[in-house]
Amino acid sequence: MTREARQAAGLDKFYRRIGTQGWRESRYFTFSVRSPALRHWLAAQLPARSAALLSIGCGRGELEHHLSDLRHRVVGLDVSHQMLQSAQRRGLDRLVRADARALPFAAASFDVVIFPESIGHLALAEVFREAKRVLKERGRLLITTYASAVGVHPRYRKFAPADIADALGEAGFRLEERRFLKAKRNAVVEVPSDDGAELLYLSSRRAAETGSAAKNHAGLRDARAGGR
Repeated sequence: MTREARQAAGLDKFYRRIGTQGWRESRYFTFSVRSPALRHWLAAQLPARSAALLSIGCGRGELEHHLSDLRHRVVGLDVSHQMLQSAQRRGLDRLVRADARALPFAAASFDVVIFPESIGHLALAEVFREAKRVLKERGRLLITTYASAVGVHPRYRKFAPADIADALGEAGFRLEERRFLKAKRNAVVEVPSDDGAELLYLSSRRAAETGSAAKNHAGLRDARAGGR
């Protein structure tokens, strides 16, 4: 077995255990599980009307259950069978086991795609292209991931904000918003930079097909520079 295969098997074992036992016995956690305030904050970033929403890396479904209670039409996607079983026990009924690089959905199926603390396990270029394909025109892509000082699983890659912005631009998204957050149980606080932050939040929109990719990419760079 190659080193990469051993690492993948170890990660799969880790998420099988989390899916079966929960996060309590693990040294790791996700903020969307630990912080009800973050779940409410993320819900407030969504359209007020009911939206068709795809959550990639839904895990045990804590966030997705909250969004479903708000009448959004949520599909949860994960590669872990045990995670999806746990999400199903939580009452979610639109659950799919699939690879984010090849989403089993028709084009223009969703109003919103969200990556809730999951992109560190994914290949940005491939999953962003697929997210764009399944989003409706002007559909939104929301991302939460970890700030530089937050400890993560060894197999979770912490991307720099600039790298995420570049990958979004290459995939055909226009970055609209970037925030640095501290997510406590009962409050979400915005901070000015990665220093002192726990989470990075990015909101982008599926760019119109008109205009050049270079123009979209330049706009991303401007937005990134202005957010510093």
